[in-house]
Amino acid sequence: MAEITLMIRRMEERDVTRAGEVIVAAFNDVYTRHGFPPPFPTPEAGIGMSRGYLQIESQECFVAVEGGQVVGSGFIHLRGETAGIGPITVDPGCQSKGVGKEIMMAVIRAGRHCSSLRLVQDAFNVVSFPLYSKLGFTACGMVLSLAGQEFRSPGRPRGIAIRAMAADDAARVATLDTRLTGLTRPQDIRYFLTQPPQLIALVEGKLAGYLCLLRSGGGTFLGPAAATEPTVLRTLITHALELEQGRALRMRLPARHTELFRDLLKMGFRVETLQTYMVRGPWKPPKGTDLLALFPESL
Repeated sequence: MAEITLMIRRMEERDVTRAGEVIVAAFNDVYTRHGFPPPFPTPEAGIGMSRGYLQIESQECFVAVEGGQVVGSGFIHLRGETAGIGPITVDPGCQSKGVGKEIMMAVIRAGRHCSSLRLVQDAFNVVSFPLYSKLGFTACGMVLSLAGQEFRSPGRPRGIAIRAMAADDAARVATLDTRLTGLTRPQDIRYFLTQPPQLIALVEGKLAGYLCLLRSGGGTFLGPAAATEPTVLRTLITHALELEQGRALRMRLPARHTELFRDLLKMGFRVETLQTYMVRGPWKPPKGTDLLALFPESL
């Protein structure tokens, strides 16, 4: 019998459905085994994620193939000197065989020209944390995965105006984003503008923050976002609650934003899981107040 070997290659259109199914199966399996509700209600969510990444960054999507079958996938998001990694997933039936490590090595090689690689790791996953640590990643902070559906509005402070982001706001938003977070991602701002409305905040007529909304059949994810002050981001989130009324909302909040976290708890958000922000290479905490992105991952 011929030996079955593992191959890591770039994702193609023919891989999208199977890669998406693996994403859903892997996340739902590990979450369920640790006593958490499965994060993906249907395979379509994972398929949409893999298709979206292939469309916007086709050279940064990878699959692991064994015996002609896709058994895992991994994505890296190159943004100048910085890259976000994830999701990295392996079919539950093929785990503990080194597949995840091989995918990570391919992804890291793809990001070799970036000085700083970032990823978000589920803190309950005691398998992935040591793997990433062995590959040179260091924990730089905790991330709170927040969710909710029924909310209490905290009211609006005076002096902060919220409106929909327009196409001619994109350059200013990208400049503010870079100043506050250190990330260079104008292509992501432009991507979200194709799915309006996205939000910006003005203080005395000057841009003070932005919030992107990623909508799907399962609800709305808030982020990426950045603002000069916690009050500005809280006002953006309050506006999003009213805009997305009745929908389930989720976000990834860096735990260092304690003031905003307490406000979000009062609004009705709850902590779903704790995650670890891990970095390989230089990293400085962003200025101002921010939310991490889910799409693209880890930025």
